[in-house]
Amino acid sequence: MYDKEYSQLTFVDDFMFCKILSSNKDLCKALLELTLGIKIKKIEIVKEQTPIEQKYDARGIRLDIYVEDEDGTVYDIEMQTTLKKDLPKRTRYYQGMIDLQLIGRKADFKDLKRTYIIFICMSDPFGKQFPVYTFDNRCKECPELMLGDEATKVVINASGNRDNLSPEMKAFLDLLQSGVGGSAFTRRLQEEVEKAKNMKNGRWNI
Repeated sequence: MYDKEYSQLTFVDDFMFCKILSSNKDLCKALLELTLGIKIKKIEIVKEQTPIEQKYDARGIRLDIYVEDEDGTVYDIEMQTTLKKDLPKRTRYYQGMIDLQLIGRKADFKDLKRTYIIFICMSDPFGKQFPVYTFDNRCKECPELMLGDEATKVVINASGNRDNLSPEMKAFLDLLQSGVGGSAFTRRLQEEVEKAKNMKNGRWNI
């Protein structure tokens, strides 16, 4: 915990990140489409700071942004401002906890929904300079053979190489790093941040 002036918060601060995306389904949808390179028909559910605890003595998690779309696909979006060495196993644990929540005791495994676990990082957790790292389960002996479990982990690296990125994705990474972006989407994010600041005075404990 540390004190930070509310007026100093930016989109990457956890409170502001959760507030903006949970209260603006269209911005949440646009962020998912931009970072995943997919089209989403409609966002049905957006919840912030969603806890998942399966047992009283087991380690639970708190998802920054939990999303479900019209097709039942589940998205977890996490803002990671400090680099965690355990990031790979964190994605594994988050996936497992979400799956436990999605399926009942007598349900069939086919009822598990397609999921995307997305971590937005300020620095490069893998050192390859890619702006986006996408992980799915493939056969080691035959890489073109996918397991088909419909579970994808995506890590956004704000410090990644900008070559061959769309102007919109470049602008988003710039916003993450500097607080200033040059696209219609990033300008809308900035406007929502400023709007939130204007509605609150004093301090917020983060």
